[in-house]
Amino acid sequence: MTPDSNTPDAKIKQVLVVYNPTSGTVGDFDRRLGSMVRHFAEEKGYVVNARPITPNMTSAEMLAPVMGPFELVVAVGGDGTVGFVLGAVAETGLKIPVGIIPFGTGNLLARALKLCTGRPGEDPLERAMDTILHGDTISLDLGKVNGSWFTIDAGTGPIADAITKPVKEYKTTFRLFAYGWPLLKSVTHRPLRYELTIDGNEKLDVEASGIFITNSSEMGIGAEGIEHLSDGVLDLLVMNPRSIADYWRILVRFFRWFILNQDSGNVPYVLRKVRTVEIEMIPKQVSRSPLHRFARKTRDLLSGKTHVAKLKFEAEVMVDGEPCGKTPCTVEIVPAAVMVRVPRANAPALKR
Repeated sequence: MTPDSNTPDAKIKQVLVVYNPTSGTVGDFDRRLGSMVRHFAEEKGYVVNARPITPNMTSAEMLAPVMGPFELVVAVGGDGTVGFVLGAVAETGLKIPVGIIPFGTGNLLARALKLCTGRPGEDPLERAMDTILHGDTISLDLGKVNGSWFTIDAGTGPIADAITKPVKEYKTTFRLFAYGWPLLKSVTHRPLRYELTIDGNEKLDVEASGIFITNSSEMGIGAEGIEHLSDGVLDLLVMNPRSIADYWRILVRFFRWFILNQDSGNVPYVLRKVRTVEIEMIPKQVSRSPLHRFARKTRDLLSGKTHVAKLKFEAEVMVDGEPCGKTPCTVEIVPAAVMVRVPRANAPALKR
């Protein structure tokens, strides 16, 4: 039963539904908003406020109350929309749960939270609504780099750069397969050299084609399991594949994750648990492996151009698939930054 607005002391229970009107799923959102409103009103007595994300919208603007404070925020969309909403809630310090309805192309965080499987043709709405209304609430860690929040990962290096390349139309049409060609082209780039400072004291000098700092497994990269999302640490991955066999092991791990929805258990890269990582690029060229040289020559032959490698003094930084400044940078974990709703059967014994 909904609150009686004629009663002076009645508290209006409100839920804020945030969506991106420019996403490829907005039509689906328009069609299903009525179903969401009915579920929220009939089962919990909520008044629903739907709010589109607009360019340059601030966290305070997105979460501005209407008829008093919200009791629940729901993010409808892909990882970009979900990450923006979670970051806004963390930034403003609101201690209210966030529900996720995964209407995006990858839905990587939703998969990690067991809100969906990522299988083609899957309808995420019913399970998501059941989770929001009847699931459990857990504390979720978030990462932060260059002043930006991230829910999945931050990264640098040729492999990380490739993840930022697919345009929205390709991701909508080809989903995660849209990353295939950019990742293949990354083989033509030599590894880079970095100095990593771990937790403020330990220094590592590494060569890498990709450095990822993850809170959630992305595309088979990182450690699986919902418990890793709230353990107060990040996974530091140093990927330096130098042969076809090295790339094959990474590809197999991705295949098992994307196609079979399994964790292979074999991690084909260096994996460390960290709380902070300072990343600085060392401007020194790293020798190419025979595979990298072959890929480079093949690209030059097919394009009819000779690409001359230039010495780099800084590297691009990626956050949740989007460009986010350059090195040097510091990546850090923010434990229990937000509260999220998860299916009851998948809720670990975490601090609420």
